[in-house]
Amino acid sequence: MELELCDFKFIQLYQPKFGYRFSFEPFILTDIDLPKHIKFAADFGSGCGIIAILLSKKFHLEKIFAVETNVDYIKIIQKNMCINNAKNIEIIDGIEKLPDNTLELVLSNPPYYTKSSFRISKKFEMQKFETLPLSQMLEKITPKIKKNGLFRLSFHPTRLFELFTELSNKKFGIKTIQPIYGTKKTISKVCIIEAKKFAKTYITVNSPIFLEDYKLSL
Repeated sequence: MELELCDFKFIQLYQPKFGYRFSFEPFILTDIDLPKHIKFAADFGSGCGIIAILLSKKFHLEKIFAVETNVDYIKIIQKNMCINNAKNIEIIDGIEKLPDNTLELVLSNPPYYTKSSFRISKKFEMQKFETLPLSQMLEKITPKIKKNGLFRLSFHPTRLFELFTELSNKKFGIKTIQPIYGTKKTISKVCIIEAKKFAKTYITVNSPIFLEDYKLSL
C-alpha cells in the first residue's frame, strides 16, 4: 500500500495515497471540551489512527485504544503514533478484548452508507459502506462504556431515526446533534451525534458547522 504524508502543522499523518482517505469528520469529532475526569477513550474503527492521534495531542488522557482489525491500517497507525510521539495510544484488533465498563469516551467515524440505499462503489466498498450492521456495532461497544460514558459518532442524516432507535435500545440518551454542511447552499450530509449511557434523552441541536468557514485547530 502506497502512503502519503499529510502535514497539518500540529500533526503529521500517513494515509493511503490511493483509495479511501479521511475527510473532515475526525477533526470535528475531536473538536470538543472533554470533562477532566475522562481518562480512558477509544477510537472505534480507527483506520489510519487520525482520531486517536488527535485525542492524544489535544487531551491528557491516560489511555486511548485505537480499535482496528485491518492489518495494513494497523501498520499505518503504528507509523503515525511514532511520528507524532503518541505514547498513550494502544492498538487493539477488537474492542471485545477490553474489560467491560472500561471506557469513558468512544469516538467513531463509521461507514454509514448501506448497500440497499446507495449505489455501491466497489473501489470503496469496504471503507464507505457498512460492513458491520449498526445494531451489531452497538452490541460490541455498549458493554465497554461506563455508566454516563459518552459515545460520539458521525452519521448520515437519513439514518438518524434508525440510530436513535438503536441507541435507545442500548439505554443511551441522545444529548446533542451537530449538523454539518459543506456550504450555506447545500444540504447536510453528515451529523455528529453525542449520546450518554444510562442517561435520559434531552436533545440539544447545536449551531450548524459550515465547512467553507471551518478552521482546523488543536
